[in-house]
This record gives sequence, structure tokens and C-alpha cells, in this order.
Amino acid sequence: MNSKMRFISGVSVLFTTLAFGHIMIHDTQQMMSQHDESQLFIVAHTIAHTIVAIALGVLSLTGAFCLLTSKRRPT
Repeated sequence: MNSKMRFISGVSVLFTTLAFGHIMIHDTQQMMSQHDESQLFIVAHTIAHTIVAIALGVLSLTGAFCLLTSKRRPT
């Protein structure tokens, strides 16, 4: 993969990760504002939701970092 394509891929992954984080924040705020369900269920669901989101975000940012900073290997 040439350097321009690696850079474009890295920027794309970076923006996708930021959009994902933005959506997750708003989704979590919406879940916390709902009061018609059990409070314990909301807290447990929000914690599980947040853990999965953080794990996916870290993996995605790591991928973006690797794409943006990788050097071409000699073949």
C-alpha cells in the first residue's frame, strides 16, 4: 500500500473513531435520562456499554496510529 493510501486510511479510521465516540456519548446520555426502567439495569447496561465502547475506541485509535505512522517495509 502506498503512503498516500495509508495516510487516507489512517485519517478515515481516526474520523470514524471520533464519530463513534460522539455517538456513544450522546447514546449514553440518552440512556441515563430514561427513568422508566430499573435504575440498576440502566447503570449496569451503561457500564457494559461504556466498557465495550472504550475497548473498540482504543483498538480503532491504535489502528489509525499504526496506519498514520507506519513506514514502508522493504520487500
